[in-house]
Amino acid sequence: MPTAFAAITTALVDLFEAAPAIAPYVFRARERAVPKSVTTAISVQWDGGVPKMGAIKGAPVDWESRFTVECYARTATGMPDLAVDPLLLAVYDRIAADTTLGGLVDNVGEPLLEAEYSAEGDRTGWVRMSYVVEHQTENSTLGQA
Repeated sequence: MPTAFAAITTALVDLFEAAPAIAPYVFRARERAVPKSVTTAISVQWDGGVPKMGAIKGAPVDWESRFTVECYARTATGMPDLAVDPLLLAVYDRIAADTTLGGLVDNVGEPLLEAEYSAEGDRTGWVRMSYVVEHQTENSTLGQA
């Protein structure tokens, strides 16, 4: 059985790959650079979690975990901020439409947004969306409650 963190990551990947997919490539914990041939891509990963203290022995443990969604877009002619903007909007809209990920979690909060752009060769836009996800695990395990 996967941990709650792996299950949530899978749910996010599935959400972005559901028809119509947000991008042709949805990576899970991207381990290498996005290939030059790819014009748009998304990467989803779990970055950490903090248990809320004070649970009664034997009760489920409440967590605040951070998941990031990175949006990438390349353009040869346009502005990189405008190239990545549709991905940013699509990711935000998908999560906002179901902030419980089908009942898997208690809540997916509003994201912290970071952005970078490059002008070397193809212009590249990058936006990282960091979401705090509230969820539970069973007591004394990391499995989903």
